[in-house]
Amino acid sequence: MKFHEFSFQKKLFISCILLNSLLLVGFSLFFYYYSANSLRENMRSTLSGSTSMIQNNLDTLLNDADNTLKELQLNTALLDTARNIPESENNYLPTHIAARSAFQDRFRTTLISSDLDVSLNYVSKYYDHLGISSPNGTSYTKKAVLENNPNLTGVMDSINYVLYVPPHKDYWKNNRTVISVVRSMRDIYHQYGLLIADFDMDTLTRQLLSGFDTPEDYDITILDDADNLVYTSASTLNRRAFLASWRSASEISPDSGSFSYGNLSVSSYHLSDKTGWTVILSENSSIFAASIKRLLIISTLLFVIMFIIMSTFLMVLTRNLTQPLRQLTDKLTVLEPGENISAIPGSSDNEIIFLTNAIQGYLSEIYDQNQRLTEQRKRTLIAHYDAMEAQLNPHFLYNTLSVIGMTGLASGNMDVSNMCTELSQLLRYSLSYTGQSVILSQEIDNARHYLYIMKIRYEDDLEYEWQLDDSLNSITVPKLILQPLIENCFQHGFHQAGVEISPPWKISIRSHCDDTRWYLSISNNGAPFPEEKFAALHQKLSGFTFTGNQDMDYENTFRHQGYGLENTILRFHIYYRGEEYFHVSRNDSDNLTTVTIGGPLKPEKLFSRSTS
Repeated sequence: MKFHEFSFQKKLFISCILLNSLLLVGFSLFFYYYSANSLRENMRSTLSGSTSMIQNNLDTLLNDADNTLKELQLNTALLDTARNIPESENNYLPTHIAARSAFQDRFRTTLISSDLDVSLNYVSKYYDHLGISSPNGTSYTKKAVLENNPNLTGVMDSINYVLYVPPHKDYWKNNRTVISVVRSMRDIYHQYGLLIADFDMDTLTRQLLSGFDTPEDYDITILDDADNLVYTSASTLNRRAFLASWRSASEISPDSGSFSYGNLSVSSYHLSDKTGWTVILSENSSIFAASIKRLLIISTLLFVIMFIIMSTFLMVLTRNLTQPLRQLTDKLTVLEPGENISAIPGSSDNEIIFLTNAIQGYLSEIYDQNQRLTEQRKRTLIAHYDAMEAQLNPHFLYNTLSVIGMTGLASGNMDVSNMCTELSQLLRYSLSYTGQSVILSQEIDNARHYLYIMKIRYEDDLEYEWQLDDSLNSITVPKLILQPLIENCFQHGFHQAGVEISPPWKISIRSHCDDTRWYLSISNNGAPFPEEKFAALHQKLSGFTFTGNQDMDYENTFRHQGYGLENTILRFHIYYRGEEYFHVSRNDSDNLTTVTIGGPLKPEKLFSRSTS
């Protein structure tokens, strides 16, 4: 059967399923590649931080070893012993107890007190040697071996007081790869040998990777100051390809960065300012390969699950959409002529076209235009009222969270706990009583929470006081009318652009009443209330009118609502249906700006959310 011969439901289902498949394939591919790239970047970022930490730890160990050697270098007893060692054919130290003991005792004491996993060695200027690798281990190397070691003789001839020798085979023929810290034992005019601290690279690598969850999955590579690869803990490494990948990355970022050695490996490097060596940390490629494999499985499962769900949804949707139309079409086709059913143009196998053309003439009889407009206007009013209530400025929440974070980091005291409690009360109140009025005492309690937080933030810069008439606590008001007015003191009174208001900042909240109205006044010593804003607000309020049956004429009322003060006054106006009180005054004698709101003690009719 050809596609055009299918029923409308099958055509719609096949078209939707094809489009859905294309979208799901595109989404799955995007998800896979985006997640893979994000995974690689996250691994690089984490690896870069770990590399920097390892390099810093290595520099710290070398610096500690240097300080240890410096203490030995300055030891008068050792310097006198080294000065008196004569030139001899054989190693002088093993056969002369006093000289040997001086170095042995001091080296052992240093190893115990320094907590460094190193071996300490002394080589005289005549290549007499003594080494201590542990509190009980002493080693000696023949003079002929040391005198014929060009690396050691090069260090002996150096004029530097301290040298950091990158990974190399040790000078004592122990076949160990070590990092050496070398200090010259000398006075002002003469050199009496070398003090050498050796770090075993296998032990050092385990120590540097000890903080990792799976240290066996990481390898450390070190390049010397001439960019020669002098050490790697990797069992197999293509040095040429590895160095080529590193050089490509270092041309872009010489000091630190990341690169890939192969398709599934990630490495990060960091250049030491202390030694000039480059430390490279590489993560085992199997980790990234396993992550990519899991990602591919997740992407595939996600595609299959979403395809099944969407296919089922489209099947049910198309069936539920076309079945009623098909039934109605069958009923319409059997109607007698003359029953206000006109001829239907278009394809007879398209139920939607048939139905649309058939019932077009009945639309004016189905809907009552006036009733629809009335219901729509009331629903619009409620929607705008909800929108205005939801527009309250959330900036104080962000400021509060910032204060909590800074206070917690700076002091670590109970203020953090108290501020969290006050903020939770603010949030709970903001999210409660949606669409309902509250009593004035609830508004006052909410404002107390807010002012407590602001007091913690500004400390002695903020002063506030309450003068409340408790008889007004049960007055019903719209939710969140007091806090925005107090917040307005901070945003426009104390922090107005172009005006510098010096602390202390003062806020006074007062409630009172007369025979017919209640009032709530908020005073502050900030900048005066802008006249143009006051005029614009009154102009907007003048656009609100109420008809005799108490329905609001809102056709041109809600064009754009502001935040804070404007939002509060507009909701207040709607709630009391034009019977509210709003006034702004300025007392130049004490530099106080006062915003006063109020309403009738016995309102005729409050705003109702009912659409009936």
